[in-house]
Amino acid sequence: MLELGTPVLPPLPKHAGDRNRTSPFAFTGNKFEFRAVGSSQSISFPITVLNTIVADAIDALVDSLEAKMKKKMRFEQAAAGDHQGGLRPAQAHHVFNGDGYSAAWHKEAAKRGLLNLRTAVDAIERFTDEKNIKLFTRLGVLNEREIHARQEIMYDIYFKQVNIEGETTEWVAQTQILPGALSYLAELSEIEVKSRAVERTIKQVVEATDALSDALEKLKAQNAELGGDEVHEKAHHMRDNVLPAMAEVRKAADALERILADKYWPLPSYREMLFVK
Repeated sequence: MLELGTPVLPPLPKHAGDRNRTSPFAFTGNKFEFRAVGSSQSISFPITVLNTIVADAIDALVDSLEAKMKKKMRFEQAAAGDHQGGLRPAQAHHVFNGDGYSAAWHKEAAKRGLLNLRTAVDAIERFTDEKNIKLFTRLGVLNEREIHARQEIMYDIYFKQVNIEGETTEWVAQTQILPGALSYLAELSEIEVKSRAVERTIKQVVEATDALSDALEKLKAQNAELGGDEVHEKAHHMRDNVLPAMAEVRKAADALERILADKYWPLPSYREMLFVK
């Protein structure tokens, strides 16, 4: 049974499952665990947001409890009613006991009218929603100017990080992967023996090399075009244009890795990274 530390609440059995792997807010027996922060991020601001949400919920419960107590309602009765009234609507709306990574939850979330923010930019945009500004200002955590300042900083961090990654992808593909593919293609072209194996290999390498070159040209164009003068415009450009262009370069590079002779592949292969020689 759960040890809740109060005789007012009824005894509750512990849940036998562990939702920790598939939920951003997993209930693991007697607590909620929050594990949605990336390894490069500071936990400080997410904790600030969570504490603000909890403080707001407690504030609402206390206000309701105090109002009922003024009407001479017994404390135990008032407290039990508040907990039930607050929990049941939230549980019906937000709790999902399936796999949080599955397509089923995306459909279910849309049906329930819940936000499904798939990218960092999507989330940063919502930071300055009116309800969020009211929450932070009402509790004295942040004022409106501080909220907008933090949003701009988050946009700037996102833009600069993806910009560096995009230019690094371009540099690696242009100076290492493409030359390796062209060198292998030159070697194959010098083989004078007529062979279906040589012809097939040349065809595969040509197609994959051309795909890499085409994807690389698109990435170069997107890296050169920063998307605008404002930092939020640049962040949107990174998400909408640079990241898809990077993905195309990677797709072409992955195809080449599978067909290039080992001596022409300039980077550690997936196999080498997974299975250390």
